[in-house]
Amino acid sequence: MIRVVIASAAVVLSSSVVSAQSFATPARGSSSPTATARALPTAEEHIVLARSAVASGDFDAARREYLAAVTLDREAGRLPTESTMGLVQMLYAQSYTREASYMLDLLANEAAQRADVETEARGRADALWLKAGDGRWAQAREDATRLRSLIKQGVLSADTQRYVATRFR
Repeated sequence: MIRVVIASAAVVLSSSVVSAQSFATPARGSSSPTATARALPTAEEHIVLARSAVASGDFDAARREYLAAVTLDREAGRLPTESTMGLVQMLYAQSYTREASYMLDLLANEAAQRADVETEARGRADALWLKAGDGRWAQAREDATRLRSLIKQGVLSADTQRYVATRFR
């Protein structure tokens, strides 16, 4: 299953780069080679393009743009919270719950490595909810165990604790 997700992500990403190039505009007023080269969109620009695609109902295009933003965020060394959550929403809207929970697991693991317990807890809570809804109880219990540990440590904000509580219902 993971091979399928990785392979499909690679295909989507490669097609995203092609579509992203069509949105780039060349610099004008200079004949130097660098001035005529097209600049690729930033992660933030991909997010804007994704939101525009969502507004027009094109969830496939939105998914590609969010995935491109996730990749660019990671390459820049940033935690891809906003782009991952957008991608997860698109995957969920298209009934790709396993893929959505996989992306949440990646985000939560990255957040844990960076000691961002708020993002980790929210990612794990959403992943738990998706896994439980899918009947993947053993995986959901693993997330629940980690969430209980974070709650007991007292490191989560009150907002995040309330958010996590909504996912345990």
